[in-house]
Amino acid sequence: MSTVKLLRQYAEIYARRSLRVFPCKPRDKVPATDHGCKDATTDRAQIAAWWDGTYLYNVGIATGGGVVVLDVDVNHAAGKYGDETLAELEREHGPLPETWTCLTGGGGVHYYFACEDPALTVGTGFAPGLDYRGAGGYVVAPPSLHANGRSYEWEAAHLPGKTPLAPLPGWLHDLMLEGRKQAPRARTEAAPGKVQEGGRNDTLFRLASSLRGKGLGEAGITAALLAENRERCIPPLPDAEVEKIAKSAGRYERGGPTEANRDRAEREPKEVQPLKVISAPDLQKADLPPVKFLVDGILPEGTSLLTAASKIGKSWMVLDLGLCIAAGEPFLGRTTTRTGVLYLALEDSLNRLQDRMNKVLGGRPPPPLFYFTTEAPKLDAGLLEVLDGHLKAHPDTRLMIVDTLQKVRGQALPREGPYAQDYREMETLKGFMDKRGVSVLFVHHNRKMKDDGDPFNMISGTNGLMGAADTIWTITKANRADEEATLHATGRDVAQSDTVIRFDKSSWTWKPMGSADWLAEQRARLAYDGSPIVKTIKKLLEQSPGRRWDGTAKDLMEAGKYIARTYLAADNQKLGYAIRALEKPLFDFDRIVHAVSKTGGSGGKKHHFYYQDLGQFEALPEWEQEEIAEEGGEYEEP
Repeated sequence: MSTVKLLRQYAEIYARRSLRVFPCKPRDKVPATDHGCKDATTDRAQIAAWWDGTYLYNVGIATGGGVVVLDVDVNHAAGKYGDETLAELEREHGPLPETWTCLTGGGGVHYYFACEDPALTVGTGFAPGLDYRGAGGYVVAPPSLHANGRSYEWEAAHLPGKTPLAPLPGWLHDLMLEGRKQAPRARTEAAPGKVQEGGRNDTLFRLASSLRGKGLGEAGITAALLAENRERCIPPLPDAEVEKIAKSAGRYERGGPTEANRDRAEREPKEVQPLKVISAPDLQKADLPPVKFLVDGILPEGTSLLTAASKIGKSWMVLDLGLCIAAGEPFLGRTTTRTGVLYLALEDSLNRLQDRMNKVLGGRPPPPLFYFTTEAPKLDAGLLEVLDGHLKAHPDTRLMIVDTLQKVRGQALPREGPYAQDYREMETLKGFMDKRGVSVLFVHHNRKMKDDGDPFNMISGTNGLMGAADTIWTITKANRADEEATLHATGRDVAQSDTVIRFDKSSWTWKPMGSADWLAEQRARLAYDGSPIVKTIKKLLEQSPGRRWDGTAKDLMEAGKYIARTYLAADNQKLGYAIRALEKPLFDFDRIVHAVSKTGGSGGKKHHFYYQDLGQFEALPEWEQEEIAEEGGEYEEP
C-alpha cells in the first residue's frame, strides 16, 4: 500500500470515529490549509481530495468538541521531562486510566481523553513538560512522519477500537485549568526590573559593555555584574558564567563592543597550541597502559550512562553496583576493582537508602568507602565546585554515580538547541571527571516508544548524550510485568553484549542468567525437547524400518495420542503448520529431514521423515522422488 493511501485511510478511520481531521505539511506540524484546524472535517469527500496522492500530508486531528489530549514532552527546557512530572502526579493522584495512547515521532506521548469542557483550550507548560490540547487546538496523529523521519504510532494495547476513550480524570482537569489561569499571572508578577531566564546573559553583557565604555576594567566589571546578577536575575546565573561575560566584554577597547572594536578584537592574534601528533610506527611501538575496568568486561573507567524505563529497577542496580565496587566484590558475576564511590541519590531520602542498602547487604557490614548524598546543585549552579570539594575531602573516591542525570542538568544557553545542550553538559562533566581521574555513571531514562531494532534508540534526549559517553548500558523488558530483562551494553572500549538478567527479590539484586543468544538457544532446545510432536516423530522413526516414517497428518495425529498421550494440534491443518515450524529445529538438533508430497486424487498431503547424516545432501534422493511420483504424488521441497 502506498504511503499516501495509508495516510488517507487513517484519516478516514478517524473521521468515522467522529474525529475531525485536516492535512498538515509533510514531516511537519504546520497546517497545510488556509485556516488550519478550523478546516478540520469528517467529510470523506474532502478527506479524499486532500490526500489525493499529490502530497504526503501528515494527519492532523482537531481537539475540543469532546476530546482533550495530554501531551507529555521529552523536551527538558522546563527543567524536567514530562514523564517525570506525570509520574509524580500519578503517585499523588493515582494512575491515568487506560485510554488511547499515541507515541509521537519526537519521543513524547499523547494521551486522548473525553471531555466536553470548552474552557480547556490550549495549555502550554501547565506543568513542567506537560501541555494539553482542547478547544481550538490540534495534534498530529499516526501514521504521520516527524521531521526526524520517525512515525507517530498508536501503542498496540491502547489504540482506538481496542481501548475505550477514557474520561479526563477530575484531578487532571483541575490542574489543566489552574495551570492555564496561573501561566499569565506568573509572567506579570515578576518584580519590576527583574530579568527572567532567556534574557539574563544578554542583559549582563550589555551592562558589561556599558561599564567598559565608561573605563572600568575587568575586575570592576566583574564585581558590578556579580551584584547585578544576584539582585535582578531570576534565577541568578552561576558566578563562573558571570565572570565569563565580564571577561568577554573586557577584551574590547574602551567604548564598548562596537562593530569596529569587534572586528579589531577578532583580528587580534590568539595563542594557538600546536597539534600533538604521533606517527603510526611510534604509536605501534608505544607502551600504553591497558584499559582499566571497574567491572570486568562491561564497565571501563570513564563516563558511562545507564538508562531504563521508570520503575524498572535501575536505582537498585546502581546501588548494588556501588556497594560491590566499594567492597571489591563481584557484580553480576564479574570481578570489580575496589575504589571509593560517591552515590548522588537525588530522587531518594536517607530513610529509603538505608532500607534499600540493608536489604542488598543482607546482614553484611557496609563498605566504608561508599558515600551517599541526596542533595546537589545543578551544573550551572555550583555542581562542579561541590564535587571538587568532596574529592578533596575524600581522595579515595574514584567513581561517582549520579541518579538521575536530569536532576543536575542546567538551563540551555541562548539559542542553544537540545543536541548542543546535551553534548555541552556531558562534555563539561566528562572533562571535569577526566582531569581528576574519576569515573562517573549517569542514571537516565528511556522513552516509552520501543525500538526493536536498536534498544539504544530508546534513550530519551538527543544523540548528544550517547556521543559524549564512553560506555552505555540500557535495560529493556519485552513487557513491564516480565520478571526478566535484558542489559544491553556498548561503548568505545567494550564489545556490544546482551545479558538476560532477573531481579531476585530474596537478595534485592539483579542476577545474570546468561547471554541473550545463549539463553534463547537453551530455551529453544528445551521447547523442542518438550514438544509432543517431536517426541512422536522421534518414536515413530525409532520403530520404523530404515529409521524412516511416511504418513499423513491424520496418521501422525493418531500416533500422538498413544506416544505423547495428547492431541498434537487442534486439527490436521494446524498440525501441518506446526510441523513446518519445526522443520529447522528437527534438522538442527536431530538431523531429521522433513519433506511433503501430494497424494493422488484426494488432494491431501503425505509427510516424510527420515534421519540425514551430516555428510549427505539435505533433500530426498532422486529415486525417492521418483517413487513418490510413481505413487501418484508430487514432490515438494521442504
